[in-house]
Amino acid sequence: MINRIRNRWIFGGLVLFLILSFPPWVFSQKASIREVQIKGSNGNWRVSFSVENCFTEKIEEAIQTGIPTTLTFYLQLCQVRSWWRDRKVASLQFQHTVEYSPIQKEYQVTLGEKGISRVTQNFEEAKRWMAKVQEAEIKLSSEIKLDVLTYLRIKTELDPVKLPLHLEYLYFFASLWGFETDWHVEPLYP
Repeated sequence: MINRIRNRWIFGGLVLFLILSFPPWVFSQKASIREVQIKGSNGNWRVSFSVENCFTEKIEEAIQTGIPTTLTFYLQLCQVRSWWRDRKVASLQFQHTVEYSPIQKEYQVTLGEKGISRVTQNFEEAKRWMAKVQEAEIKLSSEIKLDVLTYLRIKTELDPVKLPLHLEYLYFFASLWGFETDWHVEPLYP
């Protein structure tokens, strides 16, 4: 009888330890870069890709209330160097921002790589525009060596939601809505 009670306590303690050691975000789907397409040559490169799982329920709620939400994209073209950090030969940073107008019931999406804004009343379409990058142009800042392995790194961040009129002090948990993907690496072949 005593052994059974002790075994139950040990089993319960083990289950509690496992639950507490894995935070909830471990079980959620992580945002990632997918469908990468690279066109171009040594001078100019055009990159297209999409971000999957970048809108959680809380982020969608924030957008629906009219809070501007921004995705920041980082692209880096690098060359491998032995015995030293890889050399960055080009980089590009731009943003996609969505803002909902409850009065007009439409979403305005600003695409930073193209310098344009699009308007729609369909939330799913606005999310697709936010998560899809089409032919972002990355130009070399220095010459590349043709015989050295070159690769492209892509990363995306959702900037923490910025609430108006210093409401972030009341809603400190709003900063928890931000995320970032891991670096996605695509090798470039000459």
